[in-house]
Amino acid sequence: MGTCLVFLAPVLVTLALKVNSLVGIERAPSSLAVVTGTAALLAMVGNPFFGKLSDRTASRLGMRRPWMVIGLVGGSLGILVVALAPSIPVVLIGWCIAQLLFDALLAALVAVLPDQVPAAQRGSVAGVLGVCVPIASVSGTFLVQLFTGNRLAMFLAPCAIGGSSSCSSRSG
Repeated sequence: MGTCLVFLAPVLVTLALKVNSLVGIERAPSSLAVVTGTAALLAMVGNPFFGKLSDRTASRLGMRRPWMVIGLVGGSLGILVVALAPSIPVVLIGWCIAQLLFDALLAALVAVLPDQVPAAQRGSVAGVLGVCVPIASVSGTFLVQLFTGNRLAMFLAPCAIGGSSSCSSRSG
């Protein structure tokens, strides 16, 4: 659920608020479409790329954990760039960084399922994990609402909370 929170809070709430604050309500939809569409194109490449990298990683920390940490830290830095961005081009750069590096986190986490869950239990575990998306959507929206007065906290609180739960999982 932590990883879903990291991804969904900006996509559902804070990214749109930031774009709207920079360009106004009239230009916000087209600017947001450029930002999210460009980052989605990066995700189409980033997710399989980082999945393949994590499959081939050999480190003292295991195959997946380095990519989980790099993804969380790098993605959170991208979110920080978005939160502090003075213009749409900077939002675009920050969101692309966040998207690409959160893909590293996601690819490693998704690979943990077949790595550590016995084949007979994978369907049940995947079903439980599937419930995390709507829970994270509601939780992310609520969490952002708690920090309405502080734009920086609106962006970074989901990263901190979601990231701490994502990286505390035992994965190798």
